[in-house]
Amino acid sequence: MLQYTVQPGDTLSGIAHKHQVTVEAIQSENPRITDINRIEAGWQLRIPANDRDSGGDLPPPRAASNNETFEPECKVCSDEYADIIHVTGATDDQWCLALPESAAEELYREIERVDELMAAFKAAQSKAENDQTEGDADPRKAWLQQAAEEGVIDPEPEQPEEPVKRASRTASLIAQLNEQIAWYEAFDPGYFWSFAGGDDAKREAILQAAKEKRLQLLRSERDALQAQLAPAKPADKGVIGGSIKAKDFLNNSNRVEVGTLGQRRKTEVGIVEIMVFSRPGRWYYVRKRFYTGFVRRYASIRSIKKTRSISQALSNPSATAKELIGKIRDDIAADAAKSPIGRIEVKFAQEQSSKHLLGEEHSSFKWTLDDANPADRRFQASAEAHLMRFAMQASAGINSFDLSKGEVDIGAKAQASMALAEAEVKLSQVFVPNEAGWDCRFTYRNRDGKLSDLAFGAFRLSGEITLNCFAGSRASGEANVRLSTGAASFLLSDRKKVAATGVGLSLSGNAFAGAEAGGSVSGSVAWLHPDEQFRKNANWKDLVKIEAGGTVAAGVGAGLDFELTVSSDGVFFVGSGRLVFGPGASGSFATVIDAEAAWTLCQTVYDVLDETDYSYLSNVSKELFTQWYRSLYMGLTRTVSDLPEMLAAPREAFKAAWKTRQSKKREAAILAQQILQAGRRAQGLGGLARMEYEGIPFAKLPPETLGMICHTLVASFVDSFEEDQETALLLVLSTIGSWRKFFEVLEHMSDDGEKVNPVVSLEMIVALLDDSLGSDQLSEFYHWVLNDLGTINRDQLTLAWTKAPVATKKKRIIAKLEHLDEARSARNLV
Repeated sequence: MLQYTVQPGDTLSGIAHKHQVTVEAIQSENPRITDINRIEAGWQLRIPANDRDSGGDLPPPRAASNNETFEPECKVCSDEYADIIHVTGATDDQWCLALPESAAEELYREIERVDELMAAFKAAQSKAENDQTEGDADPRKAWLQQAAEEGVIDPEPEQPEEPVKRASRTASLIAQLNEQIAWYEAFDPGYFWSFAGGDDAKREAILQAAKEKRLQLLRSERDALQAQLAPAKPADKGVIGGSIKAKDFLNNSNRVEVGTLGQRRKTEVGIVEIMVFSRPGRWYYVRKRFYTGFVRRYASIRSIKKTRSISQALSNPSATAKELIGKIRDDIAADAAKSPIGRIEVKFAQEQSSKHLLGEEHSSFKWTLDDANPADRRFQASAEAHLMRFAMQASAGINSFDLSKGEVDIGAKAQASMALAEAEVKLSQVFVPNEAGWDCRFTYRNRDGKLSDLAFGAFRLSGEITLNCFAGSRASGEANVRLSTGAASFLLSDRKKVAATGVGLSLSGNAFAGAEAGGSVSGSVAWLHPDEQFRKNANWKDLVKIEAGGTVAAGVGAGLDFELTVSSDGVFFVGSGRLVFGPGASGSFATVIDAEAAWTLCQTVYDVLDETDYSYLSNVSKELFTQWYRSLYMGLTRTVSDLPEMLAAPREAFKAAWKTRQSKKREAAILAQQILQAGRRAQGLGGLARMEYEGIPFAKLPPETLGMICHTLVASFVDSFEEDQETALLLVLSTIGSWRKFFEVLEHMSDDGEKVNPVVSLEMIVALLDDSLGSDQLSEFYHWVLNDLGTINRDQLTLAWTKAPVATKKKRIIAKLEHLDEARSARNLV
């Protein structure tokens, strides 16, 4: 194609006249021209070929008063036809077009241009999957920009979302240490002895030295973390915006403003699917704006009707492209004999014997694009089907074409078969994004109140994905089924979209503004524990099912991949689009989870709480978290027999069970029995770290559950002085592995796990410990809090104090409790 440099004083009309082409033709080839009355010197313009070689010269100029008509000069034997094309879905009156040599050459160049664009998409897709990390520029976004400038797609204007600011994991750990340092700096070593009898002065020097040692250790750990602190990556941004109606996609009136993402100008958008008879074996694509100008520029392009002889060749499944071209040549010759302009010579390009693409699919299809039931037609020929097949071949690679099947890459390392004739993609038993899955991100608030993330295990979707050119699902015989660009938009987009519908999850993308859904996904979301990651035959656990009628619309919190909530219908898993299709995906869905999934998620949440030192998790609603920690307590006290069912129970069912709790004394006896049994089992397995309840280590039970356990045991012990209850209390407290968790347990030492004054809780525990000359329980407990708590390996957990016979300290305990009551009464009076 000729390149022309705009000179000072040039006008677009003058350039068009100079090269004997129309102004519209030049504008269609040069997207930067948004106003035909404004061009700038120095611009490089692409000048399309004119039609001089095929009798298409512009008529000579004439005055406005000249009423003479212009007739082209008769050129006998001057028109030579080099190729034939068929536009998918063309009517019988213009079933195919015969092209003169100059027009054919221009068409070949356009095909190469679009093929290059398709190849660029495949490369961008591959690069995004293999090389991109979150925060990097997505190469698919650059492709969208290019495709928009070429007039192939109409992407949504980019409107960056407000980034969710997150603190790094290191910053969160520093905040935790700052909190502990502040507590120990204010801690009075003499506190433990303020309500103990007599001689404690001799211990004061030792206690102060232990406090300073702990502070030195914490400050050193904080300094090491601060040295590691690095700037965080920018947050991922989404794309939202505009609208375009599918039914207007390839109409001549469809002119939309397309330019850079967010900067739009007026042009035609879309592609046209054609078959080139000299190049059988695949469909080819040209831009809609090219095709419109192309057929207007070449007056010598000849329309060929679908005659009976051509129909017979089409209905013969063994017919070759060569035979079909012979039929068309005969019809052209017969038509040319009647032409007033003389004989027309047909010199087609190399004729091949390959089977053509126009066989039974075309002969059985009625080319009525506004048919009331397009879903009944096996071969789809709508504008949306053109676009869908373009997207399918772009994602699969233009050299992977097959009429009946093929493979398509949906942009998440998932491959599947496709039915090109039906413009449909089916992915069966597919893993999204791949068998390894995405990082499972839990979001929590650190000690500074800032959001932070913890990658813990992995999520992946497994199931079936169906994409086609219909809005929603495609059903045979469905009346007035709507056509959609949604599936093609999904394939070509850098930002996938999901939405809850009656088919499970519907899918679309951002390559076309306002595209309706053109596909669906069903299956399940599974989770993998970090210990199982990267193992062969890893133990993936299904969490939620995505199926027809099983998903509902629900929004997920800003910056979250998923949320867990409870309602009157049950426990819901609310997932974001990112959970399914990775960074940049949008939309959300919700579905009820069953008891098995609730149990898996509950265990996972407690693992994450342990990793984040019991920070507030944004992924779990407060109401559901309360239901879970109270359910654990009811399981330990045998109030409920089926713990997983209670974890997944609807709100009202859980509240009814909570009201059936037994007396405090009875609960304490059952708790002591359960805990002592767990302790005996753990003793043979390696110590306190092996103490478990229903597979959850006591060391990972939430502080709220442990607080309720401690409250029940302490409250019952001061009435009954049952030795097993003190032993159970000792075992439970000794499984606590961090200062923060210990503080949280004290804060939740209440009947229902709600917050109380932690000082009062600590006073109650200390009051049970002996401080006589023959016992060091109080000193041992102080040493455990100040030296062992959070500083030793979990496999080496130690008892918080040494057991002593209850009978030897009962009187002293009663005296201390009376002293505590007096002190509290005095504080209340003040």
